[in-house]
Amino acid sequence: MKRVILMRHAKSDWSNAGQTDHQRSLNARGRKDTPRIAQKIKDYGILPDLILVSDAERTRETWQILSEILPSIPTRFSHDLYLASAQQITKTIEEVDPLIDTVLILAHNPGITDVFYSLAGVRIDNVPTAGVGCIQFDTDNFKNVLKSSTELEYFYYPKMD
Repeated sequence: MKRVILMRHAKSDWSNAGQTDHQRSLNARGRKDTPRIAQKIKDYGILPDLILVSDAERTRETWQILSEILPSIPTRFSHDLYLASAQQITKTIEEVDPLIDTVLILAHNPGITDVFYSLAGVRIDNVPTAGVGCIQFDTDNFKNVLKSSTELEYFYYPKMD
């Protein structure tokens, strides 16, 4: 059994017109929501063995806040996850070492929303900022995620409370 936790970055700040999209940081709500999401991940009791993060500022900042609450977890930053399509995210998942049981992908929409559907058949109109969900796969290798049966173990976002 393998698990993939998919998370969209927290709410970003659009107030600085001079920044590129890649440079945008979190706004106050994003910084407030992220610790709650980290605690929810802990509460569900399914912690990742590896975290793969887009190299954009808002995903890095989301990860930094998560890392203050979650236990120490090996993390890799990747430009390939910046605004990645569902196909690119799936390719990234398929390349995860089979010795890993659970991977967390922290990236952007529309890719994150589309991966929920393409991997688990779960139609979510738009994963909200800081939305997180865990998909369980009946396989022993991430290379087989597209061919295995799945179960959505949880889906949560800050405005659900």
